[in-house]
Amino acid sequence: MCFKLFGGGLPDPEKQPDLTDNSIISIACGNFPGTANDLKGPPHDQVDFEKEIKSWFPQYVYRKFLDKHATCSRFMSELRPVVARMNSGDLLLFIMDTCYSETNTRDVLPKIAIQSRVYHNPKYPVHQKRINKEFSPGSDGLNYVSMSACRDHETAADAYFNHRANGAYSYALMHTMEKGITYREWDIRAGTMLQSLGFPQHCTIEGPDELIDRNIFEGTVYCIYISSHGSHIYDISGDEPDSQDEGPYFYDGMLIDDNIREVLEGLPSLT
Repeated sequence: MCFKLFGGGLPDPEKQPDLTDNSIISIACGNFPGTANDLKGPPHDQVDFEKEIKSWFPQYVYRKFLDKHATCSRFMSELRPVVARMNSGDLLLFIMDTCYSETNTRDVLPKIAIQSRVYHNPKYPVHQKRINKEFSPGSDGLNYVSMSACRDHETAADAYFNHRANGAYSYALMHTMEKGITYREWDIRAGTMLQSLGFPQHCTIEGPDELIDRNIFEGTVYCIYISSHGSHIYDISGDEPDSQDEGPYFYDGMLIDDNIREVLEGLPSLT
């Protein structure tokens, strides 16, 4: 896994519902102070995705963190207790609407792409993102599925749909969601919609087949949904076939996939 003030203001991080067996942790960041990298879609993604999920699955509890509360430390502090409480039959679902995020039905409305969701980290020299030809999505036997907006060498679009900003991937997921379909079917539907809308990104899904072929949001599911920038840097640990680390870029900086993977090692296995 390569992993603005809005409406009435920011959700208070200290007044969130307790984590339950069916929880969605939504981390969205569109405001990047002092840069030209602000995104219009993430605040809308957070609101719209919650509304759509609850229309199909009203039992889910939402924990929401936006902009200045959408930080690397917040992501990790939300992920760790989820991993700690999971049992072997549970599912951890990542949905990542960010650039380079591989290795995470209604009428189509007019869209206008406004920018990609790549963040060029000023701390590192800009370099061309290489294609990881050795990567093959598969299963490592742990209880998680990762649905991602694009391959690990592609960018994800922030766009307008009928005069409202959304991430293209989030938009496609929301408009293809349906109770009773599997995660695999959802991924195919979203990918087909992205292509029909003219976006060059290719969404991906990774995880054990038996989890990917479960019906969406059925059983005990913990979902971590991210709408933000993504970035990449030269590989720090030397474990990447393409010599590059990827990860989401939050209000306070980039969280590399190595840090996420370290926590996921604590997940129970399927067997």
